[in-house]
Amino acid sequence: MATNPAPQPLLSPDDMQVVERVLNMKGGYVLDFSDRTFDEFIAHEVGIDATAPRFAEDGGSKARRLRRIIPSLSSGKQAKLLRSFLAYRDSPAREGAADLLDDQWRTAYENLISRLEEQVSDADATYAASSWTGRRTLREQVAVVRGLAPLALTEIDELASLIENKRFNDPVTADAIQCLRELHRQLGELIAAIDRGQMTRIAVEEIEANRQKLVHYVSEGAKLTVVAPAMTFGIMHILAWVTGVPVDSTLISTVFGTIVGADALKGFGKKSSLAS
Repeated sequence: MATNPAPQPLLSPDDMQVVERVLNMKGGYVLDFSDRTFDEFIAHEVGIDATAPRFAEDGGSKARRLRRIIPSLSSGKQAKLLRSFLAYRDSPAREGAADLLDDQWRTAYENLISRLEEQVSDADATYAASSWTGRRTLREQVAVVRGLAPLALTEIDELASLIENKRFNDPVTADAIQCLRELHRQLGELIAAIDRGQMTRIAVEEIEANRQKLVHYVSEGAKLTVVAPAMTFGIMHILAWVTGVPVDSTLISTVFGTIVGADALKGFGKKSSLAS
């Protein structure tokens, strides 16, 4: 089966040079942020956990993490984050303000933000009615995916890593982890497709098919609900909103049964993987 090509970066190397110059990213810094204020700023502006391991694969400095964070965002979120950084840079309330930004760098920076915002507007204007036959309107579905898919990406990555670190040996849990990784890939491609104005119902249905697989693996005993029941249930709900298919009672009863079973075993003081 043919695979979709990897989405092209929204910002070119030249664009990133502008970003790095405006945000004073030499030496691993980002403006005058401390690690704490940087993490809080990213979380507030785009809802991303900047401390996630996937953003520190090239190093843990603020600049290195930001170089990983920016490409992980949709064009709209990139524009929002970069515009927020500029507003912070220009704020008269800052202590120890950075060096003055000359007009040439400011114009280049604002132009790349405008290009990102235009990609969002162009994508909204280029959806063909024939590419979508779902119950929501195109604009409704685009809004849902833009709002929830980035959150689902983060949560799925964290859940998969959490389960992998437990080193379970059973094949059902291994299949569930692979399914999570596939969902992560599909959601990333869906976000990129929206930015290009190419979202189709088929892409959403493929995500729903994998969500149903994940429900099956959980019902067959995959350890997701043992290790992180609330996170698993939350991810299922987010994916249901993204695909427009309600969560059925099967998953609810499975998660609830796992939680109750684990609590019961703890109460009896038994040594069991369910109670650990």
